[in-house]
Amino acid sequence: MDKNTRQTEREIPHSDNVTVMPERRDLHFLPPADRICDWHKEGPNVTQFMNAMSLLFPAGERMFIDAVRSYRDEIPDPDLKKAATAFIGQEAMHSREHIEYNELLEKAGLPAHKLDNFTWNLLEGIKARTWKSMPLAATIALEHYTALMGDMLLRYPEMMQGSQEDFERMWRWHALEEVEHKAVAYDVYEKCIGRGPRNWAERSFAMTLATALFWPVLMTFYWQMAQADENCRKQGWRGHLKLANFMFGKPGFIRKMLPEFASYFKYSFHPWQQNNADLLAEIDGLVDDAEAAYATHH
Repeated sequence: MDKNTRQTEREIPHSDNVTVMPERRDLHFLPPADRICDWHKEGPNVTQFMNAMSLLFPAGERMFIDAVRSYRDEIPDPDLKKAATAFIGQEAMHSREHIEYNELLEKAGLPAHKLDNFTWNLLEGIKARTWKSMPLAATIALEHYTALMGDMLLRYPEMMQGSQEDFERMWRWHALEEVEHKAVAYDVYEKCIGRGPRNWAERSFAMTLATALFWPVLMTFYWQMAQADENCRKQGWRGHLKLANFMFGKPGFIRKMLPEFASYFKYSFHPWQQNNADLLAEIDGLVDDAEAAYATHH
């Protein structure tokens, strides 16, 4: 399938907003084990922050898959059902690649398995103690986070440029697919559960809960990873301040996404109100590069 055909098949109209049809891509990445603790251009602390985020993905993406799959047979729109199937496929590929990535962390002497197990237990406990629609509402909330972070990574290429190329390529692939499928879970919720006050109240509650859990867990993971990394220990507080500047100062990538984050609480919110489909123009080139890199090194 050529590039133009792939682009055309991804495009489907949405009744209110631009959207795209996600596509499952079976890509493999081989980030070098000897760079797992210092692959980011900004040094070991930013590296361990990104590594800590990777530890959240296998369990998180399993929750996303299960939440969308639990409603897939109820989806009345055939295009949305096709998008939901592609969403599940993409998240399965993300999980597979991050499991391999996280194994490199464990082999480097970092507490990857312990932190991964904590995430699985936390999310399984939430799923077991909530009603059927709550995991889907939580998926909508966390997909908003991942889409905004993906947007930052793509919109500001300097965030990653100069980092080790295999790690950079993997994170850009993940960012692109998070943007590509960012509305799927939301649209499944609207079609299967409905719009209106219940939608707004439940997804707002889910975002509040997700935010209250996500940042403390992520920063606790980062702290434990940094404490286990000799390079971060040598940096001391200077390394933590460098990360804080990366997130909230200049360049302040997390700070820059706050206005779009807040838009989630609007009654009329839809993910494609932030129309950043133009960022997906690089996806076919990245796929070609990833396939070529894998063929060279495998």
